[in-house]
Amino acid sequence: MKKTLIALAVLGAAAGTAYAQSNVTIYGVVDTGYIKKTGADLDMGENINNRIGFKGVEDLGDGLKATFQLERRFDLADGRNKSSGKTIDGKDHEWDGGANVGLKGDDWGWVRLGRMNGIATENIRKFDPFYQYGVGGMIDSTQRGVRRDRMLRYDSPDWAGFSFQAAYELGRNMNDKSRAETEPYVSEKLKDGDPVRGGHSNGFDNDGYQIGLNYKNGGWAATANYQMLADSNRSHLWNAGLSYSWDTIKLEALYQKTNDKMGLVYEGLDSPVSWTKNGHEYEMEYMDYTSFSLDQALLGLEWKLGPGRLNASVQWMGVEGKGLAKDLDEDVWKAAVGYTYNLSKRTSLYGIVAYTDWGSKEVGEIFDGISQDSTTAVQLGITHKF
Repeated sequence: MKKTLIALAVLGAAAGTAYAQSNVTIYGVVDTGYIKKTGADLDMGENINNRIGFKGVEDLGDGLKATFQLERRFDLADGRNKSSGKTIDGKDHEWDGGANVGLKGDDWGWVRLGRMNGIATENIRKFDPFYQYGVGGMIDSTQRGVRRDRMLRYDSPDWAGFSFQAAYELGRNMNDKSRAETEPYVSEKLKDGDPVRGGHSNGFDNDGYQIGLNYKNGGWAATANYQMLADSNRSHLWNAGLSYSWDTIKLEALYQKTNDKMGLVYEGLDSPVSWTKNGHEYEMEYMDYTSFSLDQALLGLEWKLGPGRLNASVQWMGVEGKGLAKDLDEDVWKAAVGYTYNLSKRTSLYGIVAYTDWGSKEVGEIFDGISQDSTTAVQLGITHKF
């Protein structure tokens, strides 16, 4: 149960001036358990992301409210802070979850500024029975926008089941001097010729845009979303999801298309790798793919069974990667089943089993961090929400 702290500030008592009431909620998740994957040692990790957060609302009158959110992510197994990735200047996100402030109106919607969820990821994960968590979740796109920085986001009210969201994400828009400071992003070690790509100096400093459309009425729910992430060389994706719920059963389906122009650098091959292309001789310690095209489809089931919930999904992903040394063209298949046993409204035990056929060791290395063509994963743990 969430604990709500209510603070009433009264200043200038002599003048009789009273200020509005502000409500602050402390919330969080603590989750950990054991994870065993083929080709990897037994590890301890989370299913639902561990977090502690603070969010507040101040009633400004006439249906207008001020809002804020601050959320920190961490690894429960060792107590360390967790970051979803460093910023371009090499700094960690101290508040890796939400970090934003905004205004909300009863009639016109909600406007926020700061760090927030990416709209396309936030909406499509509701159509994955594992909510993109743990070993059973939907395979992450190379352009997954979990939480994004420097955003202006608008969420509309609900109109007869319809709603929409829109966001603008500020890119770096770097000049020549600041671009030169980011040149270490060049990954290739070239013996001859110019770099194939030079990080943000080659158009990676674009602004970002996101929009989401949602519908929910009765047992039906649907979403359609588009995103172009900032600082991504105009990489983009779109996705759509549809679900129907009965009393105890929910069926889900989704499709997602990713066009990734940033490429990906990953370990996993003997180094150095050398080759000649377009008259230039290259040598580097990592395999480098300059672009990806991903097609993803998922069918899911959520079934309230006994004191808990059974989750199951089957998914397919088509991977096409354009490489400097070699190209990829693989089909990935994944099946997962899990059960969550509710000890109370706040505490639950879970068990998940998933099998993934990656198609090749290279694809397994890119999306799972293990250089093998298939993976079986088992996860057991406990979750407490407050």
